[in-house]
Amino acid sequence: MSNFKKNTLALAVASGLMAVTPLLAAEEAKKEETLQLKEVVITGEKIQRSQDKTLSSVAVVTSEDMRIHGDQDLQGVLDRTPGVYAQSGNENWGIRGIPVSGFDDQGPAAMNGAVSVYVDDALQVNRLLTHNPMQLWDMEQVEIYRGAQSTTQGRNSLAGAIIMKSKDPTFDPEFSVRSNAGKYGERGASAMANGSLVDGIIAGRLAVDYQTSDGYIENEFLDMDANQLRSSNIRGKFLILPSDDMDVLLTFSRTKQRSGLNATAASNGKPDYYSIYENTETYNTLNQNTATAKVDYRLDDFWTLTSVTSGTWSKYDSILDFDRLTSVTQTSPRHHEQTLGSQELRMGYASDRLDGVVGVYLGRSKGEIDDQLVNNGTVLLNQKGETKINSHALFGELNWEFVDDWQLITGLRWDHEKNNTKINYPIDVLSLATDPSVDRDLSSSVLLPKIGISHDLTDNQVLGLTWQRGYRSGGVNIRSRSRHDSYDPEFTSTYELAWRGNWLDRRLRTTANLYHTTWKDQQVSFRNIADGTTQVANAAESRMVGLEFSAEYLVTSQLLVNAGFAYNDTKYKSFVRDGVDLSGYEFVYAPKQMANLGANYTFNNGLMIGGNVVYQGRSISNFDANGAREITKVRRNDSVTLVNLNAELPIGNLTLSGYVHNLFDEEYITNNQSDDLLDVGAPMTLGVAARYDF
Repeated sequence: MSNFKKNTLALAVASGLMAVTPLLAAEEAKKEETLQLKEVVITGEKIQRSQDKTLSSVAVVTSEDMRIHGDQDLQGVLDRTPGVYAQSGNENWGIRGIPVSGFDDQGPAAMNGAVSVYVDDALQVNRLLTHNPMQLWDMEQVEIYRGAQSTTQGRNSLAGAIIMKSKDPTFDPEFSVRSNAGKYGERGASAMANGSLVDGIIAGRLAVDYQTSDGYIENEFLDMDANQLRSSNIRGKFLILPSDDMDVLLTFSRTKQRSGLNATAASNGKPDYYSIYENTETYNTLNQNTATAKVDYRLDDFWTLTSVTSGTWSKYDSILDFDRLTSVTQTSPRHHEQTLGSQELRMGYASDRLDGVVGVYLGRSKGEIDDQLVNNGTVLLNQKGETKINSHALFGELNWEFVDDWQLITGLRWDHEKNNTKINYPIDVLSLATDPSVDRDLSSSVLLPKIGISHDLTDNQVLGLTWQRGYRSGGVNIRSRSRHDSYDPEFTSTYELAWRGNWLDRRLRTTANLYHTTWKDQQVSFRNIADGTTQVANAAESRMVGLEFSAEYLVTSQLLVNAGFAYNDTKYKSFVRDGVDLSGYEFVYAPKQMANLGANYTFNNGLMIGGNVVYQGRSISNFDANGAREITKVRRNDSVTLVNLNAELPIGNLTLSGYVHNLFDEEYITNNQSDDLLDVGAPMTLGVAARYDF
């Protein structure tokens, strides 16, 4: 090649490089500019909106969040959510210091609760939420609402609501399998299949999950695992598209759970980690079927008609060692059945300045009780009961941008309920029943208003103030051997200041909610001094003041940092329990401070390593009093700081992952009820999993 040709070629190459270099630089700059946190859309309030525009205190966990945090079940999500307290096994948890079952907890037969939990629009029974943590296999999103959601969710959402949504079918073929193993006999297998059934018209998705564990508590007397856990879930979903304007989503799910005893023996209040001494094997089993049909019909560009029909059928069986001794054999077998059905029809409207929804709700619940007290094989007491609840509601919410950057928020719900409760004792050998036969009818009608205003300070900063009325319906005390008196609804009034901020080109997201709640006609349980039975009544008034803050920072494309903090000051303004004045004391199980800090880093080869530190402060669990009805001891649960780690490595279609919970094997009390029986937190656990995506 001549020098002329060589020089010409070199000049052309250099010119090409000079032309390409700015393009590469521009592309890199574009990547850097688009590095930002993904926008999260929530649907639990029945008006679809961005989390950044939602004033309710809601923590949203997407499937991506669950992956990078290594979440296996709902407890993992609750543990790192500011404002939510939890304990091992999900047996006792609550929002803003309020237990999931409420302060009048009446056991597994209760039809009322303080937190509503929905999975794919189907309401879950109370016992499913407090035994054997709910698995997250093939889950799309979890929305945790802190504070009353009565205007949108109705009767059982005084403390908040949890909306869980599994992944919907798509027309693209997918297939995944996973196997996992861990400490204390943890074993599991999961599978998912998805694809087109009728091209462009019907798609289906099937998810199957089975988990088993021996548990970390040993029944030393029976020489067996005391808290064996078993859970299985089969979920089928069908997406049907009859036309361009209509979507039909059908969901069917079957869940089976079995758990044992989540408690340990103690001596003078000091736990015997991790042993129990009883001569009867305690177990709880729950079989539940759910079905949901959701139809969305788009009338035009603004209006959408939505119908949601759901049903839940559950059977619960258990045996409890009633005497808790090795020398006596008294057991308490229980069999409960619950049926929950609902029909909701709502009309949604969406435009540039106005979003709203108006709807009607019809619900019917039925619960059947069959509890026994057995002594050496002889039935001493048999309580049978039936509760029927019919609910009717009209509801609506309107978000109106009346001037630029200012939005008015209004909501109203009218809720009417009828309750019929029947209880009888076909067997009562020792005449233990205080009310041998009961047939009570209750009815109530309530108005639940909500009003607020929000202001867009900038494109990335929103400030808002709301007020709303919370509500939980009344009922009849169904505890055995007690007076089956009725009690009225309870109400809260909450003022809440919300702030949403995005910073650093939307790489940093911060949320904060400051609230003040007053509670009247509070439903509480107490021991009747005259006859020694446990009663329920509207016997307290209280208040809550608190703050919830969370932040998420995408430092680089490989490093994600998150943090959260919650402060909750609860106080009984007026409450006399068992003849003891508890006015001025904080709620039981309500820690004042909670905090979490976490980080995830992804290396260039795809290896992701994550960790989080979770702190939960001390809380009261019970009060001891003497004959003079004075408090002699305030029993408390321990504060604890837990360190958790997780990792993930993709190798082609194969993904390997692992986790360690309670890295430093902390020992701590989670439920301090007596000197000889306590609940304690889980020791250090670890597990590994392998997932293959076809």
